[in-house]
Amino acid sequence: MPPSDRTPSVLKGDDDDDGAGSADSVRPDDALALAEEAEAEAAEAEALAAAAAARARALRLRREAAAAAAAEATPADTDTDDVAEAPDAEDVVVEDPAVSDADADADAEDTAEPEPERRRRVKLPRVSLAVLGATLVVLLILGFLGAGGYMMWQHRQNVAEQQRSAEFAAGARQGVVTLMSLDFNRAEDDVKRILENTTGDFRKDFESQAEDFAQVAQESKVVTEATVNAVAVQSMTQDTARVLLAVTTRVSNVQSQTQEPRSWRLAVDVARDGDQIKLAKVEFVP
Repeated sequence: MPPSDRTPSVLKGDDDDDGAGSADSVRPDDALALAEEAEAEAAEAEALAAAAAARARALRLRREAAAAAAAEATPADTDTDDVAEAPDAEDVVVEDPAVSDADADADAEDTAEPEPERRRRVKLPRVSLAVLGATLVVLLILGFLGAGGYMMWQHRQNVAEQQRSAEFAAGARQGVVTLMSLDFNRAEDDVKRILENTTGDFRKDFESQAEDFAQVAQESKVVTEATVNAVAVQSMTQDTARVLLAVTTRVSNVQSQTQEPRSWRLAVDVARDGDQIKLAKVEFVP
């Protein structure tokens, strides 16, 4: 508040004193009043300055609290927030210790209010017992379906393996009966049937001796009948197998119409040739 432009009455000339008074003379009472008025105006100015400093400090505290909350919410943006919230040179004022701590406490409470809300937002929802039960039932159903599918697949594998084993056993039985059954009256036909039921190196070796074999059978007038008593598949793959057989043969010729039956044990290798199982190797087992 600017001081009043007052002209004290004591500055007026006194015509009644015959020029004894002077325009620059001041009475002591008036000087004291002026001094008190100036002191009051100085106190008022000081109070205004203190109030301005308090407002500036409160504003700065609010800005710092807001910057801290933003930095906690988004850590990656800390640098940009600090630059954006930096006070200008014009806003910097001298802090006054006369400002009370009540404003700072209120600002801290204002900035601390969003924290419980943020904590509530990050809490995971509770899973109910019904959801857990339904999940457990689904897992059990899937487990049973998987086990059932595996058992079905295993059953099919076993059935296919049994069928393949039976097929190899039948092919070996037929090949051995054809190989060991011979009639001199139809020796050439029997040799052709043997060639049709063999494959690989065994076929090549027998084919090279087929004529001699037929000629010997015709000259000796031999008739041989073979019977397979037992057969078992020792091992097998998708297209090959090793089969064990127990065979009995009865031989007759011109010199002897009937002979005692003879028993044989054979280990033969069979292989798939097109749609037929054929002999690939024949060994006599002692």
